[in-house]
Amino acid sequence: MDNATFHKRQDIKTAIADAEHTHEYLSSYSPDLNGIEPKWAQAKAIRKREGCSIKQLFAAYVF
Repeated sequence: MDNATFHKRQDIKTAIADAEHTHEYLSSYSPDLNGIEPKWAQAKAIRKREGCSIKQLFAAYVF
């Protein structure tokens, strides 16, 4: 799992344990394990160039 704060809540840990699963956290920042990471620099550059919001950017280029 990533290190989102809600993944570390006790109720989440309990739910995982109750389901007889184990969990392993990724290192704090592991771009090589997250394929989208290199694309964020491109998205930010396009957003800056176009002067648009993230929502507008995704509407134009993704959806």
